[in-house]
Amino acid sequence: MPGGITLSIHSWVIRMSNRLIVIDTGIGNDRDRDGNPLFDHLHTDFDKRLAAVGVDRKDVDTVLMTHLHIDHVGWNTYHDGDSWRPMFPNARYIFSEFELRQWQQQPKRQKIYEDSIKPVLDAGLAHTLGASESVELGEGLLYMPTPGHSPGHASIILESNDEYAMFGGDLMHHPRQVSFPHWNSSFCEDKASAEVSRRHGLKWCVEHDALYFSTHFADSSVGRIELASDSNRYEWRFV
Repeated sequence: MPGGITLSIHSWVIRMSNRLIVIDTGIGNDRDRDGNPLFDHLHTDFDKRLAAVGVDRKDVDTVLMTHLHIDHVGWNTYHDGDSWRPMFPNARYIFSEFELRQWQQQPKRQKIYEDSIKPVLDAGLAHTLGASESVELGEGLLYMPTPGHSPGHASIILESNDEYAMFGGDLMHHPRQVSFPHWNSSFCEDKASAEVSRRHGLKWCVEHDALYFSTHFADSSVGRIELASDSNRYEWRFV
């Protein structure tokens, strides 16, 4: 549309010698989303794409959710004809306890909760984190709270062989926000906190020379954040 921007929606897979991890699960299929053409009753091949890169959903041991918005939790579950079942039946689903309580109490979140979150809780697969501080998850993984876009938003840090990556969820929606971190998307629930978290994430990435894995940047969605030559702002570089 005129004045619009192009966004993508990504999930990420981390494969280790003894672990298989999915970060965020997209929109999901067959969901009633009140006629929203972006999300309503989709039929995508997410499951087939996972299989095509060698991911058996039953081998996934951890699902990390940066937050519980509609486009990050959809493939937590699938519809088997009469009920919603966990897509990754042998995984721990890790997400914010605070955000879960918010979703349970807000009527506008009920459809998302019922089809994408409650089945995971009922199956005993949920592991919620209530800490406001970062939490070590083992194997070089860190759950780092970055609230603002949503109440319990977190970024996932991965360290391996002294190299770092940040899976930022919706810390940013577009590369332009790297240079203009005071810009918020219309979906950020607490814009002041979102900006604080964004600036913190940018600084952290530069200090650690980290690869940044976004959820919504178009093109490759992976890049580095660098300090501009005038040292007064950050710049984005796709890799």
